[in-house]
Amino acid sequence: MLTLTLTSDFGYQSHYSSSVKGKILSVYPEIQLVDISHSLKPFQLHQAAYLFRSAYIHFPKGSFHFLLNDLHSDAARHLLYVYENGQHIFCANNGFITLLFDDKPVQIFRLDETLPQYDYLHVCEAFLAHTALLIHGNREGLIPTGVDEIKVLHAAQPVMNGHIVEVQVLYIDPYGNVILNIRQKQFEEMAAGRKFKIRFMKHDEITQIHTSYQDVRDGGVLAFFNTSGHLEIAIRKGHGANLLGFREQGDRDLIYQTVKIFFE
Repeated sequence: MLTLTLTSDFGYQSHYSSSVKGKILSVYPEIQLVDISHSLKPFQLHQAAYLFRSAYIHFPKGSFHFLLNDLHSDAARHLLYVYENGQHIFCANNGFITLLFDDKPVQIFRLDETLPQYDYLHVCEAFLAHTALLIHGNREGLIPTGVDEIKVLHAAQPVMNGHIVEVQVLYIDPYGNVILNIRQKQFEEMAAGRKFKIRFMKHDEITQIHTSYQDVRDGGVLAFFNTSGHLEIAIRKGHGANLLGFREQGDRDLIYQTVKIFFE
């Protein structure tokens, strides 16, 4: 059975996601249709890339993924396709692809499509038309495209200055857990076996990496590497972001919430 996922910033208070699902089910009535998320904040493509990257790798090989967030970017209105990790990914030319794969080289294709109107339903129809071809291994209408021909966004990276590393808040989940833009491998390479202090707002500090919420008492603060490999700060049975004073970075913000890690 064909599996197709949807990711968007439509929210759940509008008809947009239901309209897209209706379009898809009209073509593939027996499809396995899965929502990754429709609650992404508009314009926050860094967040979208993190959430999608954390989820899509767990889907069966050969799955299709429609990304419908931030469709009205200021870039040229091209639609893009990438086949990576056994997954078919469609999105707009808004910088998402370059955030998703960081600096990893991937083959990017542009859809040879002229839409009668550039809106979410016509974009969905274009994705469906190419899905029908790709199911049979047909890449007709997919034009190889270089990075210099698409919109590029660069993921914010940890910044190391001497023995201090500055990282940013990447995402705050519904439980108030704070995900930072540093991964376990990066952290371990920078630490090089040294002791550390994770310092954030209100001068709170964490001096160890935990493996479970049970490592701390109720209301206790902990840091651990989540299932996506990112460093996460949380409060057991509490909303960490609110209690610790965190806020998310935004793609269009000028000032980001930062955390400093001191290595000794």
